[in-house]
Amino acid sequence: MRWLRGRSLFAQTAWTLGLGIVVLQTFSLLAVVFTVLYPLAQRSAEDLAGLLIISAQTYERLPLPDRSSFAHNLSQDNGIVIGAPARELPLSETHGHLYGHLLSRILSARLQQRIPVYTVDRPVPTLWVRIPGRQGAVWLHFDRRRLASSLPLATVVILLLSTLALLILSIILVRRVTRPLGILSEALRRSWKAPMPELPASGPREFADLLEVFANMRTRLKAMIDHQSLLLVGVSHDLRSPLTRLRMAWELLPASTPSKLRDGMLQDMERMGELLSQSLSLGRGLTARIADLDLIALLHEVRDDFERAGGQWREDLPRRYPFRGDYDALRRLLNNILDNARRYGGGQVQVRLVRGAGRGFLRICDAGPGVPETDLEKLFEPFYRGDDARGHEEGSGLGLAIARQLAEAQDMKLRLYNASPTGGLCAELSWPTA
Repeated sequence: MRWLRGRSLFAQTAWTLGLGIVVLQTFSLLAVVFTVLYPLAQRSAEDLAGLLIISAQTYERLPLPDRSSFAHNLSQDNGIVIGAPARELPLSETHGHLYGHLLSRILSARLQQRIPVYTVDRPVPTLWVRIPGRQGAVWLHFDRRRLASSLPLATVVILLLSTLALLILSIILVRRVTRPLGILSEALRRSWKAPMPELPASGPREFADLLEVFANMRTRLKAMIDHQSLLLVGVSHDLRSPLTRLRMAWELLPASTPSKLRDGMLQDMERMGELLSQSLSLGRGLTARIADLDLIALLHEVRDDFERAGGQWREDLPRRYPFRGDYDALRRLLNNILDNARRYGGGQVQVRLVRGAGRGFLRICDAGPGVPETDLEKLFEPFYRGDDARGHEEGSGLGLAIARQLAEAQDMKLRLYNASPTGGLCAELSWPTA
C-alpha cells in the first residue's frame, strides 16, 4: 500500500513511531537477556556443574555393588544418567549451545582442565559430559530439554505481543490525527462553490474548529474577490461611455487632420475597447451556467474560427464527447488559448483529447519556441506578457488570466507546459470524470 512508503504525514509518523517502538523493545529484550536471563542461566549452570562433579566423584568412590542403585536414584531424582556413550553415537561439541558453553566453562574452571560438553541430537537431544577421576573418567548425560525454562520464552512472547500492540495502537492514533488533516487538505483543493466536508463526529474538537475557521476565511475571501470583480466590471463599464465619445470626436475630425494621426488614434481606441472587453470578461469569469453539451462540436466551432483567422489545426479527437459545462465560457476560454497560440506559437496547433486517472485532458500544443519554466505560471497573471521570444505582436496580457478563471469557475484546471526542450507550448485543460 502507498501509505507504507512515501512522504505523507501518516507514512512518516507511522514509520517513526513503529521504528522507535521496535528499537525500544529490542533494547528491552537485550536488557532482560543480559541482566536477568543470562545471570539465571549462569547460576543454573554453576549448580548443575556442582551436581555433575559431586555425582561423578561419589559414583567413583562407591563400591561396585552400590553404584547401580546410586545411578538409578540419580536418574530418577535429577534426570542425570551415568554411562559411557556407545561407539556409534555421534558426539559433537556444543559450539552453538549457550548453556552448554557456560557449563563447559564452569566445569573447566572448577576441575582446572578443559572439560568439553558434547551434544547429541538423535534420537533424543542430550548433553554429554566426561568428568575425569582418579580411577578413570565418568560419563554423564541428561536430556537437553530438562534445561528448558519457561522464563525466556515467556519474556520473548510478552515483548513481541507488547510490540505488536504498541504498533497497532500507534497506527490507530496516527490515523485518527491524519484523517482530519486529509479532509482539510481536500477542502483546500475544492472550488469556491463546493460544500465544506464534514469531519467525523467523534473527531478532535481542534480539527472542527480549524475547519470552521477555514470556512469563515473562505467566505470572507470569496466576498472580497466578488467585490473586486464587481469593481473591475463597474470601472470597465463606466469607461465605455468616454471611449464612445472619443470615437465620435474622432469621426468629427476635420479632413485636414494628418492620416497618420487619425490611424494612430483609431488603433489606440480599438486597443482600449479590447482591454475593456477583456476586463469585463475577467470580472465576470467567476460565474458559470452549467448545461449538457458536446465538447467535440464546440471544438470544431472554435476550429473554424481559428482557421478563418489564418491558423493551422491538427486534431486527435473522438467523434463526440458528452460534457457538462458553460458553453459560452468554454468557447471564450478555448478562443483565448487559440488566440495566444496564433499570435505567439507560430499559428499551428495540435489538439488532443485523452482520459486517464479519473480525469479528462484536453491538450492544445503550438509550434512556437516555448516559454522558460520560471515564466509558465506568470503567464496567468493579468497584464503579464512574458519575454519577446514568442513574438512581438501586441496583446493585452489578459487572455490566459481570463481562461484560467473561466476554467476554475467550472471546477476545471488549466496549466501550461513545454512540449519539449526545443520548443512548443502546451495548454492542458483537465476535469474530473465519473
